Amino acid sequence: MKKISLLALMFVAAASVNAQDRPIGTTPSTPTLRTEMSVTPRFGLKGGVNLATLEIDDDSQSNPLETNNKTSFNAGVFANIPLGGVLRFQPEVVYSRQGSKIQFQQSNAPLPGTTTENTELDLHYLNVPLMLQVQTDGGFFAEVGPQIGFLLTAKDETDDEDIKDLFKKTDFGGALGLGYLSRVGLGVNARYAMGFSNVFEGVAGNDTDEAKYKNRVLSIGLVYHFGANK
Repeated sequence: MKKISLLALMFVAAASVNAQDRPIGTTPSTPTLRTEMSVTPRFGLKGGVNLATLEIDDDSQSNPLETNNKTSFNAGVFANIPLGGVLRFQPEVVYSRQGSKIQFQQSNAPLPGTTTENTELDLHYLNVPLMLQVQTDGGFFAEVGPQIGFLLTAKDETDDEDIKDLFKKTDFGGALGLGYLSRVGLGVNARYAMGFSNVFEGVAGNDTDEAKYKNRVLSIGLVYHFGANK
C-alpha cells in the first residue's frame, strides 16, 4: 500500500512540475503527424497512359476521315524548380507514343459503292514541355506551358510500313493539367497536350498535301519527386 501511495505521489509531483513549466492556458504538445515537403529544387520521374488522336482537316477528301483514340504510354524525367510562393517551373523530357486510329471510305471502283477501311498510325515523339505550376500547401497543383516535340519514328501499323517521311520532324504545341503531390513525393497528374502546328508533310504532287494533322493527347499517370519530404 505504501508503494502504491508513493508512486501516486511521484506522478502527481511530475504532473505539477510539467504544468508549471508550461505557460498558463496552454496544453501539452502533441506529436507532429505530417512531415512538410521541402521547398527546394527537385528531380523526378513520371509515366502513364496516353489517349492520343490526330485532329485531321482534309478538304481534299469527299468522305472525311474519322479518327479515334489510340491507347499508348509515356515516360520521362523532370526538374521542379521553386520560383517563390506557390509558383514552380518544371521543364521535362518525355518519351511519348502518340498517333491515332483512322477510319475511312475506300471506293470499290469500277464497282459501285465504298468499303470501310481502318488503319492505325503510330507516332513516337521526344517531347520537351516547359510547365509553369501553381501549387497549394495541400499538394494540389495546376499547370500550363508550351511544348515542342521531336518525331522519332512514324509507322502505319496496319501495313507495317515506315511513314516517317510523311510527317514533319517537329511539333509545336501547348499543354495544361491538374495534379496532386503527396508529402512523400508521390503524386498523380492529368494533362492535355494540343499540337498547334500541322505535322503532316504529305507527298509532292498529291492532293493530300492539303490535309492538316494536329496532335491531341490526354495523359494520365504518376509522378515522383526525389527528396520531397527531407
